[in-house]
Amino acid sequence: ASRRDAAPTGDFHLPGWLDVPSMAVSRSTSRLRGPGPANVSTSGWTSTMHSLRVGILLGCLAFLCGTAGAGTPLLLAGSTVLYQRVLTQPGAAARATPGTAGGRLITALSRLYVYEREDLAGQAWLRVGTDAAGRNLLGWVPARDTLAWNQQLTLALTNPAGRERLILFRDWDALRSVLDAASPPAAGRALVQGIAAGGTDRRAVALEPETYVNLYERFYLLPILEIKDYSTAAGNPVRAVKVASVTLPEARGRTAPGSALADQGSAAEQLQSFKAAIVFVVDSSLSMGPYIDETRVAITHFYERIRTAGLLDKVAFGLVAFRAESANEATNEQLEYVAQVFAAPTQVLNGEDFLTRIAGLREAPVATDYFDEDPYAGVLAALEQPDWKDRFDARHIVLITDAGALDGTVNAPAGTVPVNNRAVPAVDSSTGLNAAAVQREAQRAGVALAVMHLQTPAARQAGNLARATAQYKDLARNAMTQQEAYFPIADGTRDRLRAALDTYAGDVIAQIERSTRGAATPFGPAARAPAEAPADAADDADQRARIQAIVASLGHAMQLAYLGERRQTAAPEVFEAWISDTDLADPGLRTVEVRVLMTRDQLSDLRDLVAQVIDTAQTDLDGANSTAAFYDRLASIAATFERDPEATGRRRAPELAQRDLLLDYLAGLPYKSDVLDLKKSDWTSWGLQRQADFVDRLRKKVLLYSRYYADTFGWVDIAQTDNPRNREAVYPIPLKDLP
Repeated sequence: ASRRDAAPTGDFHLPGWLDVPSMAVSRSTSRLRGPGPANVSTSGWTSTMHSLRVGILLGCLAFLCGTAGAGTPLLLAGSTVLYQRVLTQPGAAARATPGTAGGRLITALSRLYVYEREDLAGQAWLRVGTDAAGRNLLGWVPARDTLAWNQQLTLALTNPAGRERLILFRDWDALRSVLDAASPPAAGRALVQGIAAGGTDRRAVALEPETYVNLYERFYLLPILEIKDYSTAAGNPVRAVKVASVTLPEARGRTAPGSALADQGSAAEQLQSFKAAIVFVVDSSLSMGPYIDETRVAITHFYERIRTAGLLDKVAFGLVAFRAESANEATNEQLEYVAQVFAAPTQVLNGEDFLTRIAGLREAPVATDYFDEDPYAGVLAALEQPDWKDRFDARHIVLITDAGALDGTVNAPAGTVPVNNRAVPAVDSSTGLNAAAVQREAQRAGVALAVMHLQTPAARQAGNLARATAQYKDLARNAMTQQEAYFPIADGTRDRLRAALDTYAGDVIAQIERSTRGAATPFGPAARAPAEAPADAADDADQRARIQAIVASLGHAMQLAYLGERRQTAAPEVFEAWISDTDLADPGLRTVEVRVLMTRDQLSDLRDLVAQVIDTAQTDLDGANSTAAFYDRLASIAATFERDPEATGRRRAPELAQRDLLLDYLAGLPYKSDVLDLKKSDWTSWGLQRQADFVDRLRKKVLLYSRYYADTFGWVDIAQTDNPRNREAVYPIPLKDLP
């Protein structure tokens, strides 16, 4: 599917949409540039069958509800608002009448509404259309050429670095045979190793590739068909999911034995051209002078090392500085910038050039308004540097700061809120985002984020450590390895910072040195660091070991992404299978992430609805008490968009709770968003400030919707006809980003 054709062109702005927030390299009004996804392509599944075509019989799914009028799709059994929908398999064709041959081919992955059903000579036929209003009925298709998909939810594979490869089981009994084993991790590992070595096992349909399948680069669908919550023989809870795999024909079969790509060489040979860049994002506020000097010296040392090793064309460093905006314009003039790129890795030639570029970097001459600064502005400035995604395969951002982050939550001293039964206005980042949203941007860009948090006596005295630690653990939880690259620097000492910088950057350089020599790259689970930073941040040996393990894991993940691009790794052919959504060997690691496919109109509707809810909530929260009605409105919107954004439209969605239809949307959802897991009793029992913080998080989600809308490459065209007016692009939004 073409993303470029589906992308918006020129300047566009839908009524009611928030503009993408400004990010100033100096204090200007320069616009943000939306980051693209990781530069990764995909193909090549290990399958236990040379050919697999499974017919999907919809009649057995008990969705038969009779025939509706031409303008209304069929409803799901037992529902008064949810429509039946299907996905087309490759080769599906629309006929004028049931039972006829030929017909017009429908694009694979098309998401269609079912308007009529008819059985003819023992074969089920469906009359389908592209929308819920009957504007574009395509005709009749055999039910066997479709997959029932009555939700918006699909799955995306996580990076396999640090976990076992995902097994796609033939049926539920096959998966259960592993879950019921005395040791599910051992049973699963043995199955993976046997198939990877060329063996077969009748329980398995396919095995996940050893390299990364990037949803943004080579689109695929893993729609959820069924779900079971189960406990292993050891008593560990497991969520088993029945999925269907659908991939465009041109995305399949590219790494079959004997293909041209099979001659590209081994992983070690391919990795000889692997390149890396590290951009240090440094707090340059009033207290940071000594640490700026330490970072300057460290990077100069790194450039000398790569020069000696002959790696100047393989490893590069950059530096971005940040402060915070002041409410006082005179102070702003002295602060000069919120975030500024001093040295871009694509432009620095050597150590001397680096020093020249950062000659003007110094600590701020005046203090900012709060102890917290604006590191998110610095991180986004680093993420959005032009061209570094095209030049470097492994990209790291290392944040160095001694303060927490402005993020829209309370910055006032403890004990001062609420004031007169009103929430205290909080100071936001200039980006409008919080740690989770910035991490999501890094995930889309394929960049690893690490944080070196200087736990200085001043931060401890200000009571800032706990707040900052929580923020930076969220920021540093990299989706590619599902680990927190958070490194506390005890007492904020310069020697401990220097040791951490040397370890992190030194190991990245060592990775490139090994790959340049053609050293073999390990596949399968890599060594994992402890989930948490050492309880005693002063334990230098533990800190060093943890940094080394995390850098190794991040490097491994980015190598798998790089090799996936080189090999054009793609998802498997069409089939149904059962999977575990967590690693059989380590239930703490997810094998898949939940995504919701939304069109531009749906995303626009969602933005408008949430904005309306926020406005209403603000009125409620400004009073003495919040109302339970706010909870009902929000839960209704979340449920609507997870099940079927087209089913109700923007006017009817807020009415669901009042019409007692909310349970209709909740019934059968295999996954829920944050709001759907929130109980009304919890909401009404929260204090005023906690409710205000929750609403602020909703505001940040609205900003993410604007960024997703502006993402040029993330949209996928799921055209059903040759007529451009009937084409419908969708965006795979992470479920956690819904309200």
